[in-house]
Formats: sequence, C-alpha cells, structure tokens
Amino acid sequence: MFFAASKIFWILAAPSHWLVLLIAATALCLLLRWHRAAKIFSLVALALVLAAWLAAVPLVRAWEDQYRRPPWPPHVDGILVLGSGFDSALLLQRHAPQTNAGVYRLVEGLAAARRYPQARLVFTGGSGQLGGSLFPESDTARYVFTELGQDPGRTILESRSRNTYENIQFSKAIVKPSHGEVWLLATSAMHMPRAMAISRKLDWPMTPWPTDFMTGPQSDRDIWEISGNFSLLDYVVHEWIGLAAYRLTGKAQ
Repeated sequence: MFFAASKIFWILAAPSHWLVLLIAATALCLLLRWHRAAKIFSLVALALVLAAWLAAVPLVRAWEDQYRRPPWPPHVDGILVLGSGFDSALLLQRHAPQTNAGVYRLVEGLAAARRYPQARLVFTGGSGQLGGSLFPESDTARYVFTELGQDPGRTILESRSRNTYENIQFSKAIVKPSHGEVWLLATSAMHMPRAMAISRKLDWPMTPWPTDFMTGPQSDRDIWEISGNFSLLDYVVHEWIGLAAYRLTGKAQ
C-alpha cells in the first residue's frame, strides 16, 4: 500500500508536472477567452520557473553536502549498492545497459570491491515501477559488473525490493551483518540522507559512500536551463517528501 501510494502521490506532487498543468490551463483559458484566469495561471507558471531557477541548485547543494565522501576506511566487510531505476527490459532489447546517472553507484561499488577484495559486494534492486516488471534491476547490475570484470561468485544480488526501505531491509536479511562490521553504502549523494535514515532505523550501521554528485561548491544557475532546473527541483522535492513520509510512517529515523 505504501509503495503504490508513494508512486501515485509523486505524479501529483512533482513541480515539473505542475508547470505542465499550469501551461495547459493557461492555453485552455485563452481558447475559452477567460483572459483573467489565463493571466493568473501564466503568472503562477512564471513564478514557478523563477523559483526553480533561484532555488534548485542551492537546495540540491545543501542536500548533497549532508554526507561528504569520507577517506577510504582501513577495513571494509561489505559494500551495499542501491538500485537506481535501471530498465533491465531495455537491456534485454538493446543488449546494452540503459543510460542512467545512477550507474555510477555500480562503478563506485565495484571500485570499492576491488580495493577490499575480501568484502562482500551486494546490489539491491527489484522493480520500482508501479505495475512491476519481469526484469529486475539486478539483471542490469549483473551485466555491468560482469562486463567490468567482477567475479559473479563474489556478488550478491537482491531482486525483490521496490523502494529504498525494502532495499536495505531485504539486503540485511540476506547478508545478516554482524555487530562491528564495516559496510559502505553506495548511492547517489542526493539519495544518501534518506538511505542513511533508513539504515539507522533498521539498525544497520553504514558508512556513507555518496556517488554521482549533481552540484559543486561553485555550481551556478542558468535561467535558460528550464528543464535542468526543474529536474534538480523535482529531485530535491522528491527526496524531501520521501524522507518526511518515511519518518511519519516509522520507516526512517
């Protein structure tokens, strides 16, 4: 129930979706000659564009700065790599993995596994699609790891989880980490605050290992990058709402 509700809610809550609705409402009002209503909708749409331009980069930077990349630990027992919405059906059709910024989670997880040969490398990801999928994200992870030379026998794949809570919950049930073990948590810098809050709730201490940062200390804004600004704004709003919802439902700490 939580999974389906979260997916439906985000369709209604994404700022970029609101922009499309406002533009459509403006056009409809103009066709109907409701000029006053059209003016109001167009002004609200413009305000939303300006808000994305002014706020998206600073908000994303502040979110990503919560967990900086630490130095390499002296010892690591395991690396947990979280899925990122990989389309394994497309992999099957194209015989090449989907383009997805989250692939750096796999790359960084593999880099850590090579630095710590005795550590367990775990990828977790089933399907985050509302209707499910016959091809879990773990199929893409297996393909990428194998292409990059990882020994399949040293990789653990979790294929049932649909969201971040299940990623960590199901993985913990598989690997059964012992007290005192050192685990790296590899996920996007934007996703790290929510992932760490869930790992604390599930009593699985993790060392954050953020990947694919989207901003830097000197990152600037460009008013003409409307799609890019809204992409950033969507992402940070999604993580805010996700973390709040997880805490309200007792799934994060």
